[in-house]
Amino acid sequence: MTKISQLDRAKMVQHLREISKLSQLNNAKHSRNIQKQMDHIIKLSKFMEEDRAEILKLKMLVDIKQREIDELNSKQMDLLWDLAKLEKENITMKNEIKEDEIRAAEVQKRLTKHFKEESTDN
Repeated sequence: MTKISQLDRAKMVQHLREISKLSQLNNAKHSRNIQKQMDHIIKLSKFMEEDRAEILKLKMLVDIKQREIDELNSKQMDLLWDLAKLEKENITMKNEIKEDEIRAAEVQKRLTKHFKEESTDN
């Protein structure tokens, strides 16, 4: 085996020192990058928490509004049902009024005819 000369040893030590310095600089840079990533992750986590809370609030609001809509739809259906009943009663009453008018007209004709017959008999 060959021995390393003093000159080669000095160059090697200098080279190792440069590599060590660069390594430390890169480690520091890497550490700063990791810290920035951690900060961003923390911020994103906070945003996600706020978004989840907002989504939960909105879901609750939608649920409340849906219950209100369901209640109004139920009331509307009841009113439509009542309206249909009233329309049916209205039609029945109109038919009864027509029948009553027809009967009244017939009675009036009979009375008129009867009074005419009586007045001519005198």
